[in-house]
Amino acid sequence: MTRKEKDNQIRKEARATMILFAICFVWHVGCAYLLSGNGVVVFGLPLWWVLSTPGVFVIAVVGVVYLLKKVFVNFSLEDEDEAAGEEA
Repeated sequence: MTRKEKDNQIRKEARATMILFAICFVWHVGCAYLLSGNGVVVFGLPLWWVLSTPGVFVIAVVGVVYLLKKVFVNFSLEDEDEAAGEEA
């Protein structure tokens, strides 16, 4: 990969990670605000917590697996010129 391709890949991975973070944040805060006043309790915990905290964990794990399989690429951050010079 050229230096420009590596920079573009790094930006793509960072952008995808931030999108996943935003999705988790919206889920967590959305559940808290939308379900906090209804008084429903599950196993002694409020419904918003039951959906929010374990839910955001599941979303995060599924999202990271997706990112690892479809977005992230394994490559060396060293330049090809530098790596070739060290081998000689």
